[in-house]
Amino acid sequence: MGEITVRELDPVLRELARTNCNENPDTVVEQIEVIQEWIRKSPHLKASNNPQLILAFLRRCKFSLEETKKRIDNYYAMKNEYHDVLCERELSDELIEFYRTGIHVIPNKPIAHDGPAVMISQYCKIDSKKSNPRLAFKLLFILFETLAMESDNASIVGLTYIIDCRDVGLHLMTQFEPSLLKKGYIVVENCMPLQLKEVHVINMRREGVSVFNFLSSFMPNTMRFKFMAHKKAEDLLECIPRDAVTVEYGGNNGYLTEAIKSFESSLLLYREHFKEDGNFGTNEKLRIGSKKKEWELVELSGAIGSFRKLEVD
Repeated sequence: MGEITVRELDPVLRELARTNCNENPDTVVEQIEVIQEWIRKSPHLKASNNPQLILAFLRRCKFSLEETKKRIDNYYAMKNEYHDVLCERELSDELIEFYRTGIHVIPNKPIAHDGPAVMISQYCKIDSKKSNPRLAFKLLFILFETLAMESDNASIVGLTYIIDCRDVGLHLMTQFEPSLLKKGYIVVENCMPLQLKEVHVINMRREGVSVFNFLSSFMPNTMRFKFMAHKKAEDLLECIPRDAVTVEYGGNNGYLTEAIKSFESSLLLYREHFKEDGNFGTNEKLRIGSKKKEWELVELSGAIGSFRKLEVD
C-alpha cells in the first residue's frame, strides 16, 4: 500500500479539528492506518480504504477508534437495509443529469471560514417520468460522502442542510414513504461520516403541512441536530448569513447554476470511487460475534431540538 497523504489544513481549521474532533496532526496517518488494517482483517466487511473518507469518519467520532469502527461497520451494513439508496451508486449519465437539474446544490462557500458546509435541496426538481424520491436520496447520500472527502469544513464542523419545498405538491410528498425517511435518519445519525448541524425547511405549501406532519410522526420525537421549519423563506436569513446562501435565496454566495457546475467537477473526481463502491458492504454470515445491528440497539433520542409540528398561519 502506498504512502498515505491527506489534505493539509490551514491554521484555523487545524485548530478547529483539534478542539472539535480531538485531531492530532502528528498521529492522523497512524490512526488511518489502524482503521485500514482493521477493515482488512474484518472477514464480514468490505469497505473503502480511502484515507480522506476514513479521516472523515475519525473526525465524526472525535478520533475514538472504537466509535469509528462502529460507525464504519454500520455504514456498510446499512447497505443491506437501504439497498435502493446506498447501493448501485455508480455515477451514471442519468445520475449526473439528475444532479444538473439542481435537485441538490452545494454553494461554493461554507457558512464561514470556520463554519459548516451548506447544501440546498430543491425537491420540486423530481420529475416523476425520470426520477423519484429514492433516486433523490441516493444522490443526496452520494453528495454527503463526496463532501466528507472533499470539504474539510464539512468533515470538521458539519453540514447545514436547507430543504426547499417550493412547488412540492401533495402527489410528490406522498411518494416520500415513511420507511425511506426513517432509514435515512438512521444513516445520518448512526452511520454516515458527516454531522448534520442544522436542518432548515422553507417554502412549505399550506396543503402540504398535514402530509409533512404525518411523515414526521414516524421520526423520533427529538433529534441530535437543530431543526427549524420557516413560514417564510426570508426567515432563513435570520439563521444563516447572506454570504452562505445563493443569490436566489437572498444571499451573496453565487448563483445556483454556478454552484451546480462548480461542484460537478469535484463530484466527477470520484467516478472510480463510487464505481468501486458496488463491491462494498457486509456479509452478516461472516461476522464474528453479535449479529445484531447497531441501529437496532440504539434509542434514537437525546437531541438538541425537537422535530415539532410545522404550523403555518
